[in-house]
Amino acid sequence: MKNTLTTIFIAALICVSLTSFSQTTLKIGHVDLTKIMESLPARDTAAAVLKRETNEVQSTYNEMTAVYNKLLDDYEKGKATFSEIIRKNKEAELLDKEKRIQEFEQNAQTGLNKRNTELIQPILDKVLKAINKVAADNGFTYILDVSKGSVIYTSKESQNINELVLTALKSM
Repeated sequence: MKNTLTTIFIAALICVSLTSFSQTTLKIGHVDLTKIMESLPARDTAAAVLKRETNEVQSTYNEMTAVYNKLLDDYEKGKATFSEIIRKNKEAELLDKEKRIQEFEQNAQTGLNKRNTELIQPILDKVLKAINKVAADNGFTYILDVSKGSVIYTSKESQNINELVLTALKSM
């Protein structure tokens, strides 16, 4: 009888222990990554660099299109008077300029996108590192980014940790 009671007591103790271990409390926080990024001076610097480089690309594009438009106007004005050889040569030159403008547009867009990533990624990495630090220091199980619009509900228990992240970034 004593063995049976001891066995039952040990089994009950094990069940209670397993139940308490399996019911780990979730601590959920949220950030607005867009607002955090917008508040960082490094992001403003990166945006200024990208704007300057975009303006340079736009200026080159404008020059290329101005040259193309002048060639096109000259061709249109003199088309009736050009010999066959000159007309074909001017048409080939126009097609070549048009092709180079299109290639420039594609390469410029790809280059600017790559440059944007090069400028923003280190800043984003630092922000994510700060979020991870805040989450670890404060025992958060999950941190949700509400700026992407994928979180449709945030409970009262979810904590906005934007300020904690910004403070952590200042200390890094």
